[in-house]
Amino acid sequence: MRSIEQYAKEYAKLVIESGVVLRNGQSVHIRTGYDNYQFARLLAQTAYRSGALHVVIDIDDPQLTKTKIESQSIEELTIFPDYQKQIDYEMMAKDWAFIRIDNTEDRHWLEDVDASKLSAMRKAASKWGAIYRQSRMRHEHPWCVICVPGPVWAKKVLGEQATVELLWETVAPILRLDTDDPSLAWKEHANMLDMRSKRLNSLNISSLHFTAKETDLTIGFRKEHLWVGGGDPLPNGTWFLPNIPTEEVFSVPDMHTAEGIVRTTRPVSVMDSLVEDVVLEFNSGRVVSCTARVGQKVMDNFLAIDEGATRLGEVALVDENSPIARSKKVFGSILYDENASCHLALGAGYPSCLSNSASLTTDEQLKQAGCNTSLTHTDFMIGSADMDIVAHTREGKKVVIMKDGQFTI
Repeated sequence: MRSIEQYAKEYAKLVIESGVVLRNGQSVHIRTGYDNYQFARLLAQTAYRSGALHVVIDIDDPQLTKTKIESQSIEELTIFPDYQKQIDYEMMAKDWAFIRIDNTEDRHWLEDVDASKLSAMRKAASKWGAIYRQSRMRHEHPWCVICVPGPVWAKKVLGEQATVELLWETVAPILRLDTDDPSLAWKEHANMLDMRSKRLNSLNISSLHFTAKETDLTIGFRKEHLWVGGGDPLPNGTWFLPNIPTEEVFSVPDMHTAEGIVRTTRPVSVMDSLVEDVVLEFNSGRVVSCTARVGQKVMDNFLAIDEGATRLGEVALVDENSPIARSKKVFGSILYDENASCHLALGAGYPSCLSNSASLTTDEQLKQAGCNTSLTHTDFMIGSADMDIVAHTREGKKVVIMKDGQFTI
C-alpha cells in the first residue's frame, strides 16, 4: 500500500506532465481552496522542477466570500478590480497553463448565503472573466481541473469515520495511480476514448434519443459537430487533459433542438449550492419547466443568469461501467460525478467541438452555428443503468449507441 505522500507526488507529476503538458519556460496559474494549499504547493514545486518560469497560487476562500456577501450590497458585490483583466490578458498573451483544484473541503460555507446575492456576484464574475474563460474553452491554452482528497471530502464520500488515507485508496484506481506508470495508463485510456469519439464521428449523427425510467429526450446536432474524448489539442498540436479523471466523450449539440423531458440522477453543485432530483423539460432547445426536490430557488436563479443558461451547450456520454460508476460512490464533486454518468451541460458550448470553429470568432457566429453562448456552464448528470441512447444518422439509419447505460459501439 502506498502512502499519502507517494500518491500525492504521483498525482502532481501526472497533472503537470499529462494534464497541462507543461513545456519548459511556460508559467502556471493554480487556483485552490485554502485547505488544499499543501497540494497546490506540491504542484508548484513539481512545475518548477519541470521547467516552469512562474507559478502563481490563487486562493479561493468560501468562508471569506460568505463574509463579503453578508457585508455588501448586490451593487458592491458586482464590482471587480480593473487589474484582474490585465492579469487575464497577460496569461493569454504569454500562454499560461491553468490548474483548478475543485474546492471539496470548505464549499459548505456558501450553502446558507443569500442566493440572490451569490447569483449576482457569480454572474458579474463570469462577465469579468469571460474573455479568458472563452479562450480556454477554445483550448487555446492548457488547463486541467482536479480534486484532492482531504478530511472533509473523505467524510462526505465514505462516512464520518473515513480517513484521508482511505479516500486516496478509493480514488487511486480511478486516477490510475495504482499502476506502475500512471502517465502511460492515461495515454492508453485517452487513446480508447479517442477511438470511441472517432467511431461516433463516423456515424454522421443528426440526433440522439435518450430514454430511461423518467427520461425521454431528443437532442439534435449540426453536421459540423465533432465528438471529442481523451484530451484536446492545443494550437501547437500537443494534446492535454482538461480533466483528471475523465471518462467521457462529448460534443456540442444544436442549441435550438432539445425536445422532451429529463431527470437528473446525481446531486450537483450549482453556484456552490447542492441541487438534487432536477426535472427539466425542453421545447425548441429551451428549458420551459424546471423542478428540483432540493435547490429550487438555486435553479431559478441559475436559469435567470442569461438566455444561454436555459439551453444546452454540451452532451457527454459516459459508460456506466467506468471506474467511477463502479465505485458506487457519490463524490459531491462535478469532476468525479460527471465522469460516472452521461450528462448534459446548460450554458456555453465548446467551439472546439465544431469542425468550422476557426471561422466562428464572435458569439453571434457561434449561435448561428448552433453553439450556445453563456456566462455559465454547469453539468447535470442524467445517466443510469436503465438508459438507452439511439442515434439517428443523416442517412436515415438508427444505431444503438448505449444499452442499459453501456456502450454498444
